[in-house]
Amino acid sequence: MARLMRQKREIKELFREKIMEKVNREKENFKQRVSEELPSWLSWATKPLAGIVFDLRHNSDIEKGDTGESKAILGFWTILPKEWILINDVVLEPEPEEFAQIDHVLIGPPGVFLIETKTWDGAFQGHKDKWKRKQGNTWVRCGSPTQQNERHARLFKKWMEDHKLYPAASEQILFPVVLFTHAKWLRVEDCSMPVFDSVIALSLYIRSKTKVNVLSLDQIDNIADAIINAKPFTTIQSELPEPKENNTDTDNKIQVQSGKTKNGRLFVKILGNEEEARQVWERYKEEGKNPGQLSVDKFSPNAWFFYYTDSPVLSKKPEKE
Repeated sequence: MARLMRQKREIKELFREKIMEKVNREKENFKQRVSEELPSWLSWATKPLAGIVFDLRHNSDIEKGDTGESKAILGFWTILPKEWILINDVVLEPEPEEFAQIDHVLIGPPGVFLIETKTWDGAFQGHKDKWKRKQGNTWVRCGSPTQQNERHARLFKKWMEDHKLYPAASEQILFPVVLFTHAKWLRVEDCSMPVFDSVIALSLYIRSKTKVNVLSLDQIDNIADAIINAKPFTTIQSELPEPKENNTDTDNKIQVQSGKTKNGRLFVKILGNEEEARQVWERYKEEGKNPGQLSVDKFSPNAWFFYYTDSPVLSKKPEKE
């Protein structure tokens, strides 16, 4: 029987708070778009409704992910040997405010299986990651579970690589799949990953992979331990010297967060006051990293940020007299 693990409660609470902060900002942005795109009198009347619509849509998405997991959990947990580890309801933040919420992560000798579970009831068809559901006598577009899990796989791989957990020069170890537990009819063609209509079908697929062992028992345990102890996007502790006018030998520890936005821009975020943030900005300038404007982070208390580039700024040649 596979071992069943969960992320720590206090860590999940940190993720929940960060996700809700993002949801609330998106909610306000949604309302703002209503204000900008409608006449003022109509915006005044519909703006409260915009928040309700967003909440209903968001809550509906949560319910789809939360219901019907017991059936899938029971199937995975009981059929696999003890070297396998199952972790349900995994949340990771491989990039700033880019969250991967995965229903089931199953880790064993063949690799890591990322399982997106759908409890949708009815008839569905997927073709090249474009999905439709049957509504009455017609087919209508719906969200793509394969595209959703493809994003999860991309973020999960980045998280593993950042934490030195992805075996160097190894074969493929990530296997994203989609499991429908309540669909009455399902047809799938040319999608980016396997899609199954029952726990039994998925179990047979997993067992077919057990002929090749890629991960050692230590690697399986290390990946599982990293997941259950995973924290929101890593804060890097940088030690910066005291200001030059303060002649002491002690160091002033300032919290500095660095990374890339989803558009690939390098950024630095400083948790502290303006003077401390200015010290970090000056250091990046001295290193020739071309820091941009130092700005207040509107979404985090007592925080500052700036963008920068790794390309050194070339000084202009003096003009000839």
